[in-house]
Amino acid sequence: MTYQTSTYRNRSIRASLPGQITFSTFAAAFFTFALVCDWAYVQTTVLMWRDFAAWLLFAGLVVGGIAVILWLIGLAVYRQRPAWGEALLSVVILALALVNSLVHAGDGWSAIMPLGLGLSLVTVVLMVIAGTLRRLAFHPMLRA
Repeated sequence: MTYQTSTYRNRSIRASLPGQITFSTFAAAFFTFALVCDWAYVQTTVLMWRDFAAWLLFAGLVVGGIAVILWLIGLAVYRQRPAWGEALLSVVILALALVNSLVHAGDGWSAIMPLGLGLSLVTVVLMVIAGTLRRLAFHPMLRA
């Protein structure tokens, strides 16, 4: 019995190093939970939620930075054409998260409302769009 690999996958899925997708997923989870903590802070005004959001943003930036480094190493090693739309959107997401982290360094209510919550929401929406672009880039059968 022979098994045939699926033909709908693009070859460039192999261009990612081990751990790159895991780090990207963890960064997305950290940024999403930062939005949840921002919302909890707006509802309760307990400073603990602001601190949680700041730490989650920091963790997301660190893990996202590691994912970018792995992505760049994968480009150099495999020499394949990347999905530029998703790559540029990922850079925008990390830049927004960095600005959001700087906003969260403020004091109390002004650190979250309205700019911090808005930046967290925009970051999460852009992550959903980037994930959709990545899925479409690596699974062309889904385009039809």
